[in-house]
Amino acid sequence: MSSRPVAAATGRARRLGPEQAVKATNGVIVAVALVVALVFPFMVDEGMVGVGFVAILYAYRNFTWNIAGGFAGLLSMAHGAAFGIGAFAVAVLTWTHGWNAWVGLLAGVAAAALLGLAVSLVMSRFGVVNPFFFALSTLAVTLIFAGIAASWDVLGSANGLRYLGMEEGFAHLQWFLDPMPFYYVTLAFLVLVTVGIAAMMKYTKFGRSLPFIREDPVMAASMGIRVVRNQAYVMALSMGLTAVAGTLLAQYVQFASYDSVLNLEIAIAMVVGSIIGGAGTLAGPIVAGIGIAALEEFLRGFDVSSTNVSSYTQIAYGVLVILLLRFGTDGVVPLWNAGLRRLFGRLGRGPDDHDRPKPAVHSEDAGLLSSQAGSV
Repeated sequence: MSSRPVAAATGRARRLGPEQAVKATNGVIVAVALVVALVFPFMVDEGMVGVGFVAILYAYRNFTWNIAGGFAGLLSMAHGAAFGIGAFAVAVLTWTHGWNAWVGLLAGVAAAALLGLAVSLVMSRFGVVNPFFFALSTLAVTLIFAGIAASWDVLGSANGLRYLGMEEGFAHLQWFLDPMPFYYVTLAFLVLVTVGIAAMMKYTKFGRSLPFIREDPVMAASMGIRVVRNQAYVMALSMGLTAVAGTLLAQYVQFASYDSVLNLEIAIAMVVGSIIGGAGTLAGPIVAGIGIAALEEFLRGFDVSSTNVSSYTQIAYGVLVILLLRFGTDGVVPLWNAGLRRLFGRLGRGPDDHDRPKPAVHSEDAGLLSSQAGSV
């Protein structure tokens, strides 16, 4: 009886082939994960629902950075400023001036998108194409916005801004002590943005151009791709969507200050989280975001202070990056996919395939195969 599941898996692997089997397996995992996410708030207490909200928010935040950083290869640290813009947009417009929270959210998206467009165009104008110089230049953008927020009374200066209103409900994007609606709103944003970006990358000319720009902008330009324009558009899209995360967090904690929503740790977490999960993949940043939130909650279970949780999380970042470099992979999800390919490749072989003589391979073909062996 115990050999039946193995035989069934072997039969499926032979019928589908390794690549199709990997896609089918991952499709099942995604479907199960979505069902679990939908029922999670009804299976745990209110405190764990809050943890779930933070996990989904981290996943969303990582994914929006991945649109520019992973798909287009723009190693941006300006997304920290975009996150802060989203938080302060709702804090100033809604909490201080009484605008509707959804209008504040859209205003934050528009402001962050315009900033992303301007940053990309300025970097292109001054010829900043090296990824490390791009990261340093965009890091300066986040530092500038943090300095402005720390010294400008409109943004609360050093004391920050607090929500003192009484309006509650979906129309006001506020539920005070109930984390469940925040959880589902953030989950809805994550699902919609993920599906939309996946469709954009597959079906639009703009989306299909981004991997070419990431790999070689000069070659992409020689192919007729408008590199500068597309980089500016993807930065605007990515930073605009990142602002949503800032708005949701500000509404959830009902507080926004320069050191809570414009600190460098947020910008670094988006970059490192996406890289650990697998920059340029759909699932990688999401997996990493949820994993990081789970790690933080695990540490809190040992009565670790918030400051030490942050420190230990950063240590975990470093260890994971070193391990990924050691095993020569592009992230957790690409490593998982490579393992599945090897597994289904073995299952897909017939019982006599190991003893069957292999055909001769010409030197040209051998070179081609060796160059592709490391790709995932």
